Amino acid sequence: MFKSKKMLSILCLGAASLMPAASLADDVLIGNIAPVAAQPSQAILADAIAKFAAEEGWSYRMLDANLSPDRQVSHVDTFVTLGADVIASWSLDPNAVAAAYTRAQQQGVKVIGVNSDGQGVDQSVWWDVQICVPGGVYERNANWIAERKPGAKVIVFGGPPVPSIQNNKACFIDAAEAAGLEVIATPDNTQDTTANAAAMAADLLVRHPDVEAVWAYNDNTALGFSASLFASGKTVWKAGEEGGVMVFGTNGDEIAIDAVRSGRLTGTWDPDYIAFGGAVVLMAKQLLETPDAAPEPLVVRSMLVTAETVDDYIENEDREYTLESLPLVK
Repeated sequence: MFKSKKMLSILCLGAASLMPAASLADDVLIGNIAPVAAQPSQAILADAIAKFAAEEGWSYRMLDANLSPDRQVSHVDTFVTLGADVIASWSLDPNAVAAAYTRAQQQGVKVIGVNSDGQGVDQSVWWDVQICVPGGVYERNANWIAERKPGAKVIVFGGPPVPSIQNNKACFIDAAEAAGLEVIATPDNTQDTTANAAAMAADLLVRHPDVEAVWAYNDNTALGFSASLFASGKTVWKAGEEGGVMVFGTNGDEIAIDAVRSGRLTGTWDPDYIAFGGAVVLMAKQLLETPDAAPEPLVVRSMLVTAETVDDYIENEDREYTLESLPLVK
């Protein structure tokens, strides 16, 4: 069972606050390297991993890469020094961190790729929304738009030069074009902030006043575009109404769910952070129990939350899973 009021406190380690690994010698330690811990979604995920780890009698610690591949490399080495048994890491640059992962493996540490893979990764756990496959999330999102606005002019918003983010952007562009949509601009919100997205959107709306839909790689970017949209006198598309621009985000952040309810976003993809935390621990368990075998990757189902489905949305703190009941894509 997962309840937010029972969340475990997470020990976020800085260089000066590392505890000696000796006290963890008889315990399993799972370390998580968050790509940017300041995002609300990463905090929910961190608490979820901690909760599921505790149910296994494990310890859990988190370090923040803060979008720095160099810091991520350093954190891998730190966790090896701490005696971690498993490291879960969302690779910001698979090439930069590959050697560090390999060093960890040589010390007997299992490495889980969080929405990423590559050299040095034993196996990966994925959000459904991070997988580019026929009939997957990107194709479904593009078709959703095309069914309601055939041939719509679309702006596709990417983000920082992280391979997984750029791959997702490319996947949606391909899906949009296959669905008959017209991609008119493909900017990148490299600063990864709502304010920067809003500033970029103000310029884009001047250059592309005929835009009919926007897909953004995360909710911060989608909300920034939405803010500029309303500031320019335009509106967000609502079912059953004429006009308005469709605006989609990704991450299912609480503020984005509220924006869907209030009509400031058309939709957001909810990756299910609670289930994902369980999937990370389930993968760790499989890797530790059968160290010489290669388990299958795990994919957690994502949900598109729109005005049509928001009534079915369950708040993160009310989601209850066990490792046996996770909503995995088969």
